Amino acid sequence: MKEAIMCKLEEKNKSCCGSSHLVNQSILLKEHWDKAYLKSPESKLGWYEEDFSNSFRLLDQCELNSSDPVLLVGSGTSRLPDHMLNRGISKLWVLDISEVAIQEVKHRLGEKLNYRVGDILQPETMVDIPQVQLWFDRAVLHFFTKKEDQDKYFIQLKEKVNIGGYVIFAEFSLDGAEKCSGLPVLRYNQTMYQDCLGDEFKLLDSFDHTYYMPSGDPRPYNYSLYQRLA
Repeated sequence: MKEAIMCKLEEKNKSCCGSSHLVNQSILLKEHWDKAYLKSPESKLGWYEEDFSNSFRLLDQCELNSSDPVLLVGSGTSRLPDHMLNRGISKLWVLDISEVAIQEVKHRLGEKLNYRVGDILQPETMVDIPQVQLWFDRAVLHFFTKKEDQDKYFIQLKEKVNIGGYVIFAEFSLDGAEKCSGLPVLRYNQTMYQDCLGDEFKLLDSFDHTYYMPSGDPRPYNYSLYQRLA
């Protein structure tokens, strides 16, 4: 199964990847990320965070009420929702393709959150998730290296973010790594986000930050905050 994942996700030019009989790519991605979360304890994952000051630099600029719906895209096992709950943000949705990750968060936080397992590129994943005042994406968008997948992603985003709502991206920056968890990524800066969002979103803040993995390796990120205009 590992070879099938590598073929499907990273070696698309090989003939086997064109077969209509291969397992759906969403299922392969789910298996990839389930294995990633099963392989290592949370504190050893390459994207594990203890310091959320960069996230809150942007979150604190969002004029959120405690009851405003917030969607954390690709939330994994992150402790960010714990900190947001402590700040009084109570209507949180966490979304990830890995059921292993979501179940771990559910074990930790129980019914304090709303949970959704699924591929964000699939419209059915977003069913019943309400319009949100904040869409927060840490390191999901950069995995969509194909234009058609980027288009699907931004269609979902624009269907869910309220007028006056906010979007936060934290993706690998232009001088960041070319892969994450063995998968290729598309690196970003604030201009590239803006091109995808269009003129209906306004940039409020943007900065680069070098995150250090538990292994000690640096991972340069770009953090950017946008607001949807009326």
